[in-house]
Amino acid sequence: MQSLVNLNVDHDAIERIILDNIQTHLANVDNNKLFYTMSDLQEITGMSKGFIEQRFFHDSRFEKIRRKVGRKWLFPVAQTRHFLNQWIEEQPHD
Repeated sequence: MQSLVNLNVDHDAIERIILDNIQTHLANVDNNKLFYTMSDLQEITGMSKGFIEQRFFHDSRFEKIRRKVGRKWLFPVAQTRHFLNQWIEEQPHD
């Protein structure tokens, strides 16, 4: 029996649309914040607090941008995003 409907899906186009929507959403989220908290940092990176502390929290470049205000760590959004993009590019591709 022949099919009456033939459906072709451009998976690359769908992926581009999804990534564009994610970038737009992230840009809107970042526009609403001046600082990330440790909780924000965990959420946007998908990393645990322990992993963050072991991997880059004590990196001298990150130490220059982080601030302890009272008992809370704050991280300026633009500088943090820039640092994280640099940091991930430096990680080995296992």
